[in-house]
Parts: sequence; structure tokens; C-alpha cells
Amino acid sequence: MDAVILTFSLENEVSFNTVYTYHSQMAQYRASMREVPLVLVATQDLISEVNPRLIEDARSRLLAAELKCCAYFETCATYGLNVERVFHDGNIFFFVSCLYRHFIVSSYFPF
Repeated sequence: MDAVILTFSLENEVSFNTVYTYHSQMAQYRASMREVPLVLVATQDLISEVNPRLIEDARSRLLAAELKCCAYFETCATYGLNVERVFHDGNIFFFVSCLYRHFIVSSYFPF
């Protein structure tokens, strides 16, 4: 696994809690999830008057901090809010992480 994007809906408590579950499951297969570039994405698409926002910004950012995420974004595909940024910035984080890992490995094991 080279990078991970975890997504949840801001109007759905179950999807928010599922992020913890997925992260824990991935950690079982990867010794150190800290080595994997991780982006947390919250979607606003289903928020409406009848379906209000349940997950406040502070909770989302706390989750990102707890998971040691490289980045946190709120997106809305309906309006195009931050959708391209997730992939653009996610690629940058992935690239920097790969360079960092290569530098550390090369420093210890120069070939």
C-alpha cells in the first residue's frame, strides 16, 4: 500500500466511526501506518436541512491528528469544493513521503 485516502460523510456518525475501524484493520497488515501517506477526506454532499451536519470541524481535525494524517480536506463533489486538491495535494504528500523514505534507506544502505 503506497498511500491511503480515508473518506467519511459529515452527516453520518457511522461513517465517521468506520474510519477508525478501517485504519485499525490496515495497521494489522502494515507494521507502521506512520510510513503510509494518509489523507482524510470529509464529504458534505448529503448535508441538507433534513440531513444536517453531525460531525463538526473540530472533531474531524482531531481524528486527523489522532490518525497522524498528512492532510485533511472537506469536499463537496456537487460544487467541486476541494475535490481536485485532494488528489493534487495527496500526490505531493505521496511524492515527498517516497523521497523521505528513499533518503532514509539510502542513508543507511548506500548502494
